Amino acid sequence: MTAAPSHNAANASNPTLPADVPMVDIPTAATEDGKKRKRKEKEAHILHQTTFRKPTWSYFHLSLVTPGTAALSSAAAAASSQARDIDALTASALLLQPLTAYLGSTGAAVPVDILHTQGRDAYVRLPRQDARGFRAGLSGWIGGYDSGSIPGVKDSGRVHVAWRVVAEGGSLGLLRGTGEELFGESEVAY
Repeated sequence: MTAAPSHNAANASNPTLPADVPMVDIPTAATEDGKKRKRKEKEAHILHQTTFRKPTWSYFHLSLVTPGTAALSSAAAAASSQARDIDALTASALLLQPLTAYLGSTGAAVPVDILHTQGRDAYVRLPRQDARGFRAGLSGWIGGYDSGSIPGVKDSGRVHVAWRVVAEGGSLGLLRGTGEELFGESEVAY
């Protein structure tokens, strides 16, 4: 019987070594005592740590669009209707209609907080899990409302209205810069 040729690197470089030589571990200082060395774990000293992985609220900056202001930018439409602001009650009614049309009674139950209105713009807050349905409901909705309640509309009777989503974010400060456009320079926000 002949032995099968071995293909390890040790036998290739030195043909006089036998193929089945057991490897012996060399004792080290840590294993001679029978104890392993353990590192002392230092506790990290963290002063402050904050991570917003899943914010509770979503914030939207919305602009009310009518047929005369659809082609204008948000700033130009706000400048043309500076006489008065849309009131929170009108904004609430105009937000309820698309949510009910898109999601039915579930959409009507979405809690929408109107934080601020200025001209035709509205800043709203709602739960994060409802943000996708809210945006989808607003994007395809065109409704009608009394023209006397909409700032900047000179016609009488009902007028077509829609919402334009200007910005969306997980934090109110992320919508637009410093927030001066929200509360103005002279007003104090409590």
